[in-house]
Amino acid sequence: APQQTAAAPASADGGNAASGSSAAASAAKADTVQAVAETPAEKQETKDADIVIVGSGVAGMSAAVEASRAGAKVIVLEKHNVTGGDSSICSGNFYCCGAKKQDELGYTNYGTPEEVAQFFFDQSDGDANMDICRLVAEHGGEAMDWLVELGCDFDKKPGDNVSDRSMLSKTSGKGIVDNLIAEAEKNGVELMMETRAIEVLMDGGKAAGVKARQGKTEYTINAKAVMLASGGFDGQDWAKELYAPGAVGWHTFSSPSNTGDGIELAKQAGAMTLLKGGLSQIHLVGREPLPLNDELSVLRMVNTGVFVTDLGYRCANESMTSQFDYFTPFVESGRKEFTIICDSQQPDARMELIKKGVEKGVVDTADTIEELAEAAGLPSYPLVKTIEKYNALCEAGEDTDFHKKPEDLQAITKAPFYAIQITPNTNDSFGQLAISTKAEVLDENRNPVPGLYAGGTLGNAELFYMRYAVSGSSMCMGTVTGRIAAQSAMEYYGA
Repeated sequence: APQQTAAAPASADGGNAASGSSAAASAAKADTVQAVAETPAEKQETKDADIVIVGSGVAGMSAAVEASRAGAKVIVLEKHNVTGGDSSICSGNFYCCGAKKQDELGYTNYGTPEEVAQFFFDQSDGDANMDICRLVAEHGGEAMDWLVELGCDFDKKPGDNVSDRSMLSKTSGKGIVDNLIAEAEKNGVELMMETRAIEVLMDGGKAAGVKARQGKTEYTINAKAVMLASGGFDGQDWAKELYAPGAVGWHTFSSPSNTGDGIELAKQAGAMTLLKGGLSQIHLVGREPLPLNDELSVLRMVNTGVFVTDLGYRCANESMTSQFDYFTPFVESGRKEFTIICDSQQPDARMELIKKGVEKGVVDTADTIEELAEAAGLPSYPLVKTIEKYNALCEAGEDTDFHKKPEDLQAITKAPFYAIQITPNTNDSFGQLAISTKAEVLDENRNPVPGLYAGGTLGNAELFYMRYAVSGSSMCMGTVTGRIAAQSAMEYYGA
């Protein structure tokens, strides 16, 4: 069984700061890796391992399982008091092709690895590393099969227009992580809870372990290889201020422990960073955040509606392929909320959800656009003129303003009318470390830092840019890169 060691509960605020004063944000900055390292320890201890892994999400635990199954002595450090990071609080979508489970579920149109790789590349507008796109696409199916072997179970992802590449964990992301931890437990992995890595130890230019803090105790963990899998930087406002200041004040569903530690640690070792300022994703409906799995959250996507600012003006092409595409209007405008305006000419399933939204108080309704503007807190005249112009474009059959797809051009004419307010929420970060197809951390010349590996969110700058490709791609990448990092590390030190 893994030896789970933990310090006493931390007294510092562990909540995810959705808002707050600049003074509070400044105070929180004391929680950087550097600040913790500068705080004197009262006790020193030493441990030895073949591989030390920083982070217990799907990437870190996939690496731990892969390595421990091959006989490696593995220590996993988790700075939080719960395991899993974002992997444990996500829905558990998994996006891949060629998995046995897809065939069992009757999927027939999941395509080829090359098609999936091209999809990832296209979603990044050509900014992704095609080699990493191919890596994730080619190994995604076998990664799914591996998880199923470990006891994870998946089903078809519910909903209309769902790709044959998408599957949903029956026990959410937490179930996936729990299965990985159970396997690690069987293999003797040591899991150190509430233990924060503060330094990558280097010996002759090679990663040789980490220093870590657990309460007042400082650990020197000597290792033959180090893997960083500590997630993103959107768990606290002070971290977003460092890496994506435009998102300060946005709500986040990310783990509060996601504060960019992996970036700081890797930079100590001379790593290249690929900070693209990207954050994902919009999962909210209404003025207050809804849970990720709330059925009303799908109302963020109403392609037949009109997307308007708080000034009542249209601002986007509503023919978006996923909610992740909405990120760009938020970033470019600097605004923190938009409203979708639609009428009663919606499919039955959507109308049912809209009516539930009205009952729940997250959707406003009225019999005229003027009254709807008042109900939604929008200026009446601009909104009326916006809808009039949009209806004229629908009648003409061409959106010359934002180039919306003709099939989505539906005039807003049938009362009652509805206003669905959406606000940005982050639950992932894009753009952190450069990695190779062997999950090696790369330096400024794109040469490997010997003995240092990374996976999951820390390496996703090579796969995503500014918007998330598709739901389930992070879980796929985390599993794939975690396993490959372990394999590469063992090859490196000659296991």
